[in-house]
Amino acid sequence: MNPSATASPSLLAADAGATLHRLACRIGAGELVPPAELYHVLGELRLLADDLTQLLPALQGRLEDGLLSGRVVRHGDDDAGAVWDSVGEVGRALAHAGTVALLMTKELENSQIALRELAAP
Repeated sequence: MNPSATASPSLLAADAGATLHRLACRIGAGELVPPAELYHVLGELRLLADDLTQLLPALQGRLEDGLLSGRVVRHGDDDAGAVWDSVGEVGRALAHAGTVALLMTKELENSQIALRELAAP
């Protein structure tokens, strides 16, 4: 069985964060990245940002499903309106994050295009 299939979503997100941290440390430590490799790194980061734009609405959908099913409640607060307001606030923030991720995806693609000639063999 694939270990990631049983990992919690927060553990999977932590793994992704740790991988990005390792990449940042290697590049930040002065490791020389040839243009062809940088081109591929940018491509993978673009795909990652694209995946993020798809993940954020799904997260909001699961939160809304939990709210509608009664599984999402605000601890210590019986005010249903406050719960709805909180979920709406999360939704607005996730929508903004999705817009930023979409812009990041486009800029990473632009970076790849600009690097293409340097990366050619």
